[in-house]
Amino acid sequence: MGRPVIPKGSVPMTQALRRRLEIGFALLILAVLGLFFVVGLSYPARPRELPLLVAGSGIVLVLAHLAKVIRRPADSSQTAGADWNWKAVFLAFGSMALYLAATLLFGMVLSSAVIVYASGLAFGAQNKRKLALVTGVTVIAIYLLFVVTLGVPLYPGLLADRFF
Repeated sequence: MGRPVIPKGSVPMTQALRRRLEIGFALLILAVLGLFFVVGLSYPARPRELPLLVAGSGIVLVLAHLAKVIRRPADSSQTAGADWNWKAVFLAFGSMALYLAATLLFGMVLSSAVIVYASGLAFGAQNKRKLALVTGVTVIAIYLLFVVTLGVPLYPGLLADRFF
C-alpha cells in the first residue's frame, strides 16, 4: 500500500500535536466561559439564570474534557487518526467573527438567522428547505427563550437604532 492521500489544506497530525491543540483550545474556551460567568454575575436576578447555567455547565464540561485529555498519554510517533485541516479552523472562527459583527450591526434575531443558514451552507447542508426550517426554529427559540421566558429584550443592533 502506498502513502495515504492527504486532502488539500490538511496536514497529518501526531497524537502529541493533537493533545497540545486540544489542551490549548480547551483553555481558550475555559477562559471565554469564565468571562461569560463573571459578566453574568452582574445581571439582575432573573436574566442572570441562563448565562450562569450555560457558562457553569460549559465550564464543568470543559474541565471534564481537560482531565480526560491530560490523563491520556500521547505518542509523538503515531498519527492521531485525523488530519489538521486549516479550512475547517478558519471556517469555524470566521463564522464566529461574522456572527459577532452581524449581531453588533443587525441585532440578535437577524444575525442568528444569517449565521445558522450560512453555517449550514458552509458545512454542506444538502436540503435548503430543511435548513430554512432549522433557521426559523432557531430564531423562534431564541425569541421565546429570551424575550418571553426570561423577559430580556434582545439587542436590536446599531442599524436598528439608526433606522427604526
